[in-house]
Amino acid sequence: MRKFLSLTVLFVLAVGTISAQDNATAIVKKAIDAHGGTDALNKAKIAKSTSKGLITVAGHKVEYTANAMYSLPDLYKLEVTGEVAKLKLITTQVLNNKKVKARSTLAGAEQPIDAKVKDETIQAALVQEVSLLTPLVEGKKYTLKSEKDADVNGKPASVVVVSGNGLKELKLFFDKKTDLLVKMQRKALGSTPAGVAEVDEETYLSEFKKFGTVMLPTKVLVNHEKKEYTTLTLTEFQLLEKVDAMNFPVED
Repeated sequence: MRKFLSLTVLFVLAVGTISAQDNATAIVKKAIDAHGGTDALNKAKIAKSTSKGLITVAGHKVEYTANAMYSLPDLYKLEVTGEVAKLKLITTQVLNNKKVKARSTLAGAEQPIDAKVKDETIQAALVQEVSLLTPLVEGKKYTLKSEKDADVNGKPASVVVVSGNGLKELKLFFDKKTDLLVKMQRKALGSTPAGVAEVDEETYLSEFKKFGTVMLPTKVLVNHEKKEYTTLTLTEFQLLEKVDAMNFPVED
């Protein structure tokens, strides 16, 4: 009898897991349609963009411009330019087939880079890929699980937890009315009083606009430990047919 009960419990747990996966997949498929469909999102895997915003550096808000170019999931480059105490700050992160290069200069002088930044660059590229949604339902690269609905800016949202493929657990929040991806939550690298460390990161996506046939957010707010870290406004977005891997140098 005890063996029978154990098997029954395992069966119930297994059915519950399958149900959570099926529900999560259904949520993501609806979101794919809301964002323009599979073809549109797959085309958006190769693109370049320009954004402007504010980022908190050493307790001060700094204006910055960010230029990104990528061919996901293998090629990714982000260059951020701003001024700190009237000195030009340039940071660059490059990913080329799992090889990473990170660089930062202040007034032309090289700045030390924490070793954790390289892993964070890989994570950032994975998050960028996941945010385009189609990789979540193509093949078995990622594992999906639905969770209890949540509130995002006063509106109900479906929650899907994503893991696998080297990605740290990432929560996606989809507005239940529009099916759009309106929030992401994960553990990320951030500045703390004790130095560079893991923080709770919440990314809010809003003011969606169509670029061609793909629907993307033009406003982004990122909080670290519930405090505003950076705001971003997408000013330019261009789909590309292809990119040259030579534009993603990782060797010194």
